[in-house]
Amino acid sequence: MTVIDTNVFLYAVLKDSELNEEARNLLASLERWVVPNMVLYELYWFLKKGEYSVEDINGVISAVLSSPRTKVVGDNGKYTKEALKLTKNPKRFNDMVILATAKDFGRLATYDKKLRKEAEKLGIKVLP
Repeated sequence: MTVIDTNVFLYAVLKDSELNEEARNLLASLERWVVPNMVLYELYWFLKKGEYSVEDINGVISAVLSSPRTKVVGDNGKYTKEALKLTKNPKRFNDMVILATAKDFGRLATYDKKLRKEAEKLGIKVLP
């Protein structure tokens, strides 16, 4: 199972992104996606800032939720507590929640260079 960062879903959705095809192929290659609640919220917020209708946003979120590959993970405070320990920059707290989740699962798919480096320091396998 691989924890999926928000940007992977975004690139897979944004057809004009140069990483669109790569992100879509990455998602298709993975048997199971671990999706922290934080990722769903970030995905919604990002799309809301863009020119997407409520129907489009709901369609994207619903597609992730209804995929048989998706395992949505909440934390009951577990990952939030770990994120507080990992956070050096409060602006990156959301990423630290995702990183804390990836610590448990051992794999992370992300295009975020800073998050990739932090994950590698913790011994987390990073894709792509």
